[in-house]
Amino acid sequence: MSIYKRGRFWHFDFRFDGVRYQGSTRQTSKREAEQVLSALKTDLARRRVNLPAKSVKFREVSDRYEQLSRTDSRPSYVVEKYHIRKHLLPFFGEILLHALNREVCERYKRRRLKGGVSKATVNRELSTLKSILKYASECGVAPEGLGRNARLFSGVENREKRPLKVDEFGRLVEVCASLEFQVTAPYLFPLVVVGAFAGLRPSELMRLSKEDVDLEIGIIWVRKSKIPSGIRYVPLKKEAWEVLRYWLPRTKGKWVFPSPKMPGAHIKDFGKAFDKAVKQAGLQGITPDCLRHTFATKTKRHVRRLSDLREMMGHSSDRHTMPYLHEELEDKRAAVEALPVPANFTTVLEKWKEEPRQDTRQVRDSQGVEMVGPWGLEPQTSTVSR
Repeated sequence: MSIYKRGRFWHFDFRFDGVRYQGSTRQTSKREAEQVLSALKTDLARRRVNLPAKSVKFREVSDRYEQLSRTDSRPSYVVEKYHIRKHLLPFFGEILLHALNREVCERYKRRRLKGGVSKATVNRELSTLKSILKYASECGVAPEGLGRNARLFSGVENREKRPLKVDEFGRLVEVCASLEFQVTAPYLFPLVVVGAFAGLRPSELMRLSKEDVDLEIGIIWVRKSKIPSGIRYVPLKKEAWEVLRYWLPRTKGKWVFPSPKMPGAHIKDFGKAFDKAVKQAGLQGITPDCLRHTFATKTKRHVRRLSDLREMMGHSSDRHTMPYLHEELEDKRAAVEALPVPANFTTVLEKWKEEPRQDTRQVRDSQGVEMVGPWGLEPQTSTVSR
C-alpha cells in the first residue's frame, strides 16, 4: 500500500530503485496526500536522470545570480549585468533550465551573429551564460555540466594587449595632464599614473578608496582581490606617491577617483576619456588593460621571484600572470649579452684578425694527413702522404 492513514494525517510507504521511503504527507485529505506522493516519486525519477527536483526558468536564476554578484561587489558585475539584461534575458528568460540544450544555445549564437556583432562579443556573453548555469548547478536547480551546451567560438583572437614603451607612456601622460583633460576628465592623469605604476585592474582603480592608500609607508591596499587571502598590497613608486599626495586633498568623499557627475560615488567608466587621450597621443591599440601589462612587463626585470609579481598582480596562480609578461628587445638583447665568454677570447680574436687570409691552405698534421679546404671551414678532402 502506497498511502495509509494514521491518526489525522495520511502517510506514504513505497520503494524506488530498491530503497524504501516512509513518512507523513502532513495532509488530512487522501486526494491531496496522493498528489504529494506523486510529486515525491516524480522528484526521485528526475534525480535519477540528473535533472533538478524542480524546473525553474532562466529568469529566476539570472536574477539570483545578479543579486549575488552585486552583494559580493564582483569586479565583473557591471559587465555581466549588461550582458544579462541586454541580451541573455530577452532570449533565454522564459526557457526552463533543463530545456536549455545545445540547439538553443546555437540558435542564440546565430541570432547574435546575424545582428552584426563579432564572435569575440558573443563569446563574452556566453561566458556570462556559463557562469549563471554553473551557479544554478551549485544551487541544485540545474543538472551538472549544463554550461557545456554554451560552446564558445574557437579560433577567436581578442585584441592583443601590449605594454607601453617609455616614450609612448610619456606622450600619454602629457596629453592626460593637458588643460583640456583637466577640465573634462581631471581624474585621468592620476588614474593613468597609478594604473601604470601599481598594476591595478581598471575595476580596482575605479573602486579605490582613500583609506586604502597609505602615504606614510607608501603602499596601496587592494581589498576584495582574487587571491586566497582576499587582500593584497602594492608598494607605491615615488612618482605615483607624489601624484596621490597632491591629488587626494583636492578630492571630496571617500573615493580616490570620485565621479564628477554623481556626488558620493566613484567613477564607473573611464574608457571614452582614455581612448580620446590615446588618440590625441598618436597611439594605436592601447586600452586601459595595457597599463597593467606595462606594470607587469617592466617590473619582472627587478623581482627576484615570480611569486612576488604574482602577489602584486593579485593572481592566484603563476599561469594567470604569464600572459602579462611580454618579451622586449632589450630583455632579449640582455639575455644574449649575458652568455659566458672565455677569458682569452679577445686575444684570440685579435690574432685571428691579424693573420693573412687565403682562399685555401694546406696543413700537415702529426699523422701525415694533408688537409685541404677553404679557410675557416671543415676539410673537404684528405689524402695520406705515402
